[in-house]
Amino acid sequence: VVDSRTLARIHDVGSDRAVVDPGVTWLELAVATVARGLTPPVFTDYVELSVGGTLMAGGIGGTTQTYGMQVDTVLELQVVTGEGDLVRCSPSRHPALFWAVLGSVGQLAIVVRATIRLVRAPAAARGYQFHYSDLDTYLGDQRRLLAERRLSSLEGQAVRDAADTRWDYFVDAAAYHDGTPPDDAAITRGLRFDPARTQVTDYTYLEWVNRLAPTVEFLKSIGAWYLPHPWLDVFLPDSGVRRVVAGTLDDLTLAGTGQGPVLLYPFRPRLVRPPFVQVPKQEPVAWLFSLLRTAVPPVDPLALRADNREVYERARDAGGKRYPIGSLPWTTRDWRDHFGRDWPAFAAAKAAWDPRRILSPGQGVFRPPR
Repeated sequence: VVDSRTLARIHDVGSDRAVVDPGVTWLELAVATVARGLTPPVFTDYVELSVGGTLMAGGIGGTTQTYGMQVDTVLELQVVTGEGDLVRCSPSRHPALFWAVLGSVGQLAIVVRATIRLVRAPAAARGYQFHYSDLDTYLGDQRRLLAERRLSSLEGQAVRDAADTRWDYFVDAAAYHDGTPPDDAAITRGLRFDPARTQVTDYTYLEWVNRLAPTVEFLKSIGAWYLPHPWLDVFLPDSGVRRVVAGTLDDLTLAGTGQGPVLLYPFRPRLVRPPFVQVPKQEPVAWLFSLLRTAVPPVDPLALRADNREVYERARDAGGKRYPIGSLPWTTRDWRDHFGRDWPAFAAAKAAWDPRRILSPGQGVFRPPR
């Protein structure tokens, strides 16, 4: 196990970039950059994750609709390859290694320093929650919001009602501004949400970035944070999203999620550039669909993990891809299928930079050498 928490320095914050160690959390980077009127373009919802960690998977959030994933905001890396070589790489310096490492699930190199793009930070954010009782209406409004770029951050969830009888949906979004609040009427024009349940909340920008902090502290205080979390995250093509989501939610109860959130929101897959971050690019719109389960006793976490496999296969058969941060039974053959036409290139990258297969063997991506 390589523990990167000892590599946790922010080395420099410049006018358009920050140089950080992999153990720096995105929250620490946000605090340091916002103090200078700057910000990374993309944050995951939970910002206590490390920079090095999310760059191995992708890093998706509400501004992915505009900037791609966190891997798309990297300007340079310093890595140690499986051969033990310390290499600086970027789109213009050792570009093959640079693009291969991003989203490589730890198979090719260990990031020891990263240069992250910065943009101007807004002063504030107006948060919106638009609620829906119907999946089709929700999906339609989400597509419209994505296409028209009305909002700075665009996410959404499916929520089980307290009686455990049906699913509701809500857009979870924000409009960034510098002191003059956005025009609510312009933002909501033509949308078909339930106005009686609409929530509008004003935040400073940093409050918005770290808006999950109170929830996290509450979950820690009651012990739920420390229960098993057999998550499943998949990316779905637009043509398959309704079928997969409806088929999954029809069989899902509160016990099946442990009241964990179910994320469902669109993004533009063409903005995701690193070749080994697998998203369905056959259509202009893709969706993140995440079952962020908590195994609340007496629910068996292994049963939820097995159920994740069934949902994954439904997503795969619809042209979807796994976001490799969750928990489900998974084999080397599954990894081959996951990478698809990119598998030969991924295998060649492994042979070039980690030929002895010493990095992240426990994931089972490659069989141990004979």
